[in-house]
Amino acid sequence: MGPTGLCWGLVGNFWAFILLIGPLIFIHELGHLLAAKLVDVKAPRFSIGFGPPLLRFRMGETEYCLAPIPLGGYVTLLGQAPGERIAPGDADRALSAKPLWARIFVLAAGPAANLVLPLLIYFIYFLTLAPTSLPPAVIGTVVDGSAAEQAELRQGDRIVAIDGEDVRSWNDMGKRIELAPGQELRVQIERDGERIDRVVTPSVELERGPLGVTQVGRLGVVRRFYAPQVGVIDEASAAYVEGLRTGDVITSINGEPVRTIEELQRMLESTGDGLVRLTYLRAEPVAGPLGTYLFYESAHAQLLPRKGPDGRPSTGLRPGNTFVRAVDPGSPAERAGIRPGDQVLEVDGTPFSTWHYLINVLGARQQKPLVLTVQSLGERRPKTVEVTQEIRTWEDNTASKNEHKELWFGAHSYEKWTLAPPEPIRGRFTYAVSSAVEETGSNISMIWTALRQMLTFQRGLEDLSSVVGLYHAAGDAADQGPSRFITLMALLTINLGFVNLLPIPILDGGHLLFFTIEAIRRRPMGQRAREISSAVGLVVILLLLLIATRNDIMRIWF
Repeated sequence: MGPTGLCWGLVGNFWAFILLIGPLIFIHELGHLLAAKLVDVKAPRFSIGFGPPLLRFRMGETEYCLAPIPLGGYVTLLGQAPGERIAPGDADRALSAKPLWARIFVLAAGPAANLVLPLLIYFIYFLTLAPTSLPPAVIGTVVDGSAAEQAELRQGDRIVAIDGEDVRSWNDMGKRIELAPGQELRVQIERDGERIDRVVTPSVELERGPLGVTQVGRLGVVRRFYAPQVGVIDEASAAYVEGLRTGDVITSINGEPVRTIEELQRMLESTGDGLVRLTYLRAEPVAGPLGTYLFYESAHAQLLPRKGPDGRPSTGLRPGNTFVRAVDPGSPAERAGIRPGDQVLEVDGTPFSTWHYLINVLGARQQKPLVLTVQSLGERRPKTVEVTQEIRTWEDNTASKNEHKELWFGAHSYEKWTLAPPEPIRGRFTYAVSSAVEETGSNISMIWTALRQMLTFQRGLEDLSSVVGLYHAAGDAADQGPSRFITLMALLTINLGFVNLLPIPILDGGHLLFFTIEAIRRRPMGQRAREISSAVGLVVILLLLLIATRNDIMRIWF
């Protein structure tokens, strides 16, 4: 990036930062000001930013200012500072002269405004910026051995209600299942135009998230409808002899179209030992001016099933999503001897038919070894290999260069798939209201839990972030578009509300703590005690800022 581009990037990040925190500071201080006006506390000044005012105007008794340091703001309240001189005519309008409930109301109004603001932000987002259609709760694939399979749910079933409450979308269904690990749920599905009730008990799984490891419910269904992509492992089979290879996609059998791998299996079983006429597509890499792309060429074949090892007629075609398409160089899978074209038959002795089953087992096993049964092309007998996943670290492409860790297996399956088309949202306004309430409540719960874990030393201070990290996050969010920017603003205003409620002197929570102590003692705290407490609070805030700044510098530049 040249000097001009770098300068433009810095200016862009600066204005993104101002646009991000400016409204949050304004709302916070406006909460204090409006509450003060309601209980008749005099407010001589309302300022956004610190330092000498750049712009100012007076409206009534309050002077409104815009200052050059955009790291906060303040409302000057009469009688808030200890030892402040108050004119006799304003004595009854001082904050210190008001009853306890009024003082608490004024000081708590700022954080409360920050905690309420996300409702408006999310409402605007879901009403105007969020997608106008949502993926339906239609099952694309049922994972082997899952709660869905045990409840006899099938591919193509639409989940329309859970415990009597309508299900709007796939995400809606997923959230409700996650919140009910091990709980019996009454699920209503729509199948072939009929409504059917099923009782499902989501499995209990451990998931590592922002708040640590938590229990979540899993139904064992996937949105994806996997294409009828096949694998061929036996060189003596009818399929191999007739020219079919692993990765081919079957489009029709005996003139009937085939849409999914499940349909393909049912149709092959129904043909018995009769002649199978099929049409298939094969991907051929073609070099072009913009790189290599895949060209699918159609072909035909006639297969006469032969007796397999179990004595039943077989064409030699197997579901393709249990076959290995690629293996990462140097990965645990490669070191274990797994190669492209292999079929993974069993995990720890348990056979499976969908790659998602293997993914679930890998996720549950973490870094403990597991045994896979694998068969290679041309080999008459499968082999067993032992694989132990590793932790791999990588950085994202944002300016903050956030570091991520993930389990690394290294083998990837054939996974050509389609999704059920999204459907328009019914009742956009009510959807925006309910989604705003749900999203705000979820984020408040998450941030409160994280804060509680930090205060009880269940998590370290390495998660703290300062204005440096916020500056870069604002730029990243602005680059990603208005949707990302506005949702970051909602998350940040909740953080701001909670931080200001911390019982640290010089913060709103510190003042509320003083009021509580005064109510218990039934007399005001001495001025000296307040000064010492404020000094201690300032030192604590400065130390936390130093730690947070150090965290951001290490994350961004090292």
